[in-house]
Amino acid sequence: MAESSKGVAAAPKRVVSLLGAATETIYRLGLGDRLVGRSHECDYPRACLDLPCVSRPRMIVDSTVSSLEIDTAVRNFSAAGEPVYKLEDEMLVSLEPDLLIAQDHCRVCAITPKDVENSACSNITQVIVRPSTLTDCLDDIITIATAMGVPERGAVLRTSLEGRFDRVRELVAQCPSAEKKPRVALLEWCDPIMGCGYWLPELVEIAGGIPLHCPPPGGATPSISFEALMDSKPDVLVFALCGFGLTRAVAEIKKSWGEKRLGALRKLGCSIFVVDGNYLVNRSGPRVVESCEALAETIHEDLRGHFGFLGTEMLASLDTALAWKEAGVETGSQKIRPPVVEPALDEPSSSFKLPLDPPSMSPADSVLAQLQCLQNGEIQSAFAWNSEANQQRWCGAERFEQVLCTHDDFRRLMEEDATVLSSESLRNVATVKISLPKTNDAPSVLFAWTLVVESGENTEASLWKTERVAINP
Repeated sequence: MAESSKGVAAAPKRVVSLLGAATETIYRLGLGDRLVGRSHECDYPRACLDLPCVSRPRMIVDSTVSSLEIDTAVRNFSAAGEPVYKLEDEMLVSLEPDLLIAQDHCRVCAITPKDVENSACSNITQVIVRPSTLTDCLDDIITIATAMGVPERGAVLRTSLEGRFDRVRELVAQCPSAEKKPRVALLEWCDPIMGCGYWLPELVEIAGGIPLHCPPPGGATPSISFEALMDSKPDVLVFALCGFGLTRAVAEIKKSWGEKRLGALRKLGCSIFVVDGNYLVNRSGPRVVESCEALAETIHEDLRGHFGFLGTEMLASLDTALAWKEAGVETGSQKIRPPVVEPALDEPSSSFKLPLDPPSMSPADSVLAQLQCLQNGEIQSAFAWNSEANQQRWCGAERFEQVLCTHDDFRRLMEEDATVLSSESLRNVATVKISLPKTNDAPSVLFAWTLVVESGENTEASLWKTERVAINP
C-alpha cells in the first residue's frame, strides 16, 4: 500500500529516495537522472552510488558485529523510541529536492516518515510506500511511477513482472516435485532465528513450495527456536539473512550456530542453501521476481541453475558457501555498499536498557491477558501488549487485527480458550507455549510466544510484552 502525504503537483525533477526498493524502481522506469540523493541502503544499481548519501545507521555494522548484537541494538533503539538511522539534514536540504520517497513499513529497515518529520526536512513533499504483501510491492511501482509523472511506464513494468511470475508458475508446475510440494524454511536471521514474513511466504508459494515458520502474507517475521526448526523437518532450508551478502551470511551462520547445530541440520537430509539476502531477497522492489526465481532453483532440483543463480555469488549450497569463506573468498553485494559513517563524538547514543527487575505478572499471565483482550474485541488493548519493536513491525492496531482475522489459526485465538503448556524465562526474555485443542473443524495448534520486559505505558512498572509469535508445525 502507498500514499502521498502531500499531492505532487508536477512531475518532480529533483528526487531523493530513502528506500533501496524505490531507488531501483526509479532506475527501472528510466528516470535515474532525476535522483539527486539516496539513503545509505541504496546500493543498486551501481550508478546510484555516485549520488550523495543523506542517511546513515546510528550503529556500526561490520563483520565484527554479530547478528545477535545487531538484533539487540535495533531492539533497544526501537523500545526506547529512538530512530535507528540518522538523516544528514544539512546535506538533504542542500540538494533542494522537490520529492522524498520514504517507507512506513518497518523502522528497522529504512528511514521512516517519522524520522523525516523530526528533521529539518519535514516540509518537503513525500511519497510514502508500505510494502507488506506482494500486491503492495507491485502497487508501489505504480505509485512511484505516478508520482514521477509516468504512470504508463509503471503499468508496463508491473505487467512485465507479473508475466515473469507466471513463467515461474508454469515451470514449477512441470517439475516432478510439484506433485508433492516441498516444505521450505526460509530464514531471514540466524541469531535469534527468524522465519520469513511479509511478501516472502507468497514468493515461496509461487516458487512451488510450502512456506514454514511464517505468518499469513503481510504479517511480521516471526522468531522461532532451533528445536521448532528441527521438528518441522523442512525439505529445503534457505538462509537469506537480511542485508548480508553470501559469505558474510555463512560466516555468521557458522559463528552463531556452530558445528553441533549445523551437523544436526545436515542429519535432517534437507537441501540447504545460502543466498545473498541483501541483493536478492530482502527488498520490495522489482527484484522480487529474481527472489522468486532463485527460490524456485532451491526448491526444485530440475530448475537448479535454470535462472542462472545457483553456483554464483548470489546463491550457493551451504557447503559451497562455507568452502568459499574458508578459502578467504568475499562474495556478494556488500562489496559495493557505501561505508558506514561513525556517529559524531558529541552525538548521544541510546541509553535504553531493558529493566532488570522482573514484572509482577508472569509471562504466561501476560499472554493470557493479551488473548483475553482479543476475545473481548479490545483490539487496541491487545495491540498494546506487543513490545514497542513489534508494534513498529505491525504499523498499527488496524493492521494487527487485519492479519489475525485473515489467518485461520490466529483467528481461533480470538474465539477459543488456549491452554498454557510451558513457560520459561531467562533474565528479560521469556518463551510461553500454548495450544488450541483439536475440534471437529480444525486440528490442534501449538503457538510459541516470545516476550521481552519493557516499561508499561504511562507507568514505570515493567511488563512482559509480546515480541513475536510462532506457529510450530
